Amino acid sequence: MNIGIDIDDTITNTYETLIPMIAISYGMNMDKLLAKVPSYKQLRGTLPNYRDFMHKNYNKMAKIVPLKVGAVDIINKLREQGHKIIFISARNNDEYSDPYQISYDYLTSNGIQFDKLIVNAPNKAKECVLENIDLFIDDSTMNCKAVKNKGIATLQMDTTFNRNSKELRRVNDWQEVYRIVQEMYSV
Repeated sequence: MNIGIDIDDTITNTYETLIPMIAISYGMNMDKLLAKVPSYKQLRGTLPNYRDFMHKNYNKMAKIVPLKVGAVDIINKLREQGHKIIFISARNNDEYSDPYQISYDYLTSNGIQFDKLIVNAPNKAKECVLENIDLFIDDSTMNCKAVKNKGIATLQMDTTFNRNSKELRRVNDWQEVYRIVQEMYSV
């Protein structure tokens, strides 16, 4: 099975790492900021000079962002079982100095085994079709819907900012991903 996987907020806790950085940089109350549960799009659209903030902080953040519990073990186990692991990320040059190298270094330094890394992919549905993806895992409702509309199975990783989405198959952790993949693969 070809499994496509997003990086930020799917295998990592990016949002939880980014919000404190924003609160400190912008002199905001972190609890009030968290209570608003702003999306990435809202952050980009409402915070002044957010592009400068991204350029100054995203490269640093991408190197230290913690992984979700079980992500490494489950991804490596799936690959050892013969599944092809393809990371498909929207990370781009607006946010990172070198999105491919930063992502590649992060994945390899954390011992994550994979077959391919695709960055700068704003149209993940297109990439999933090109890569013959059988299952796509992402936190983004928009991405999951677009991929699902191409006839590809999706799992939406639960995050604080996507809980209003009810029409997609959701997973809460990587153990649940593993169980579902085993069910799909045994059919």
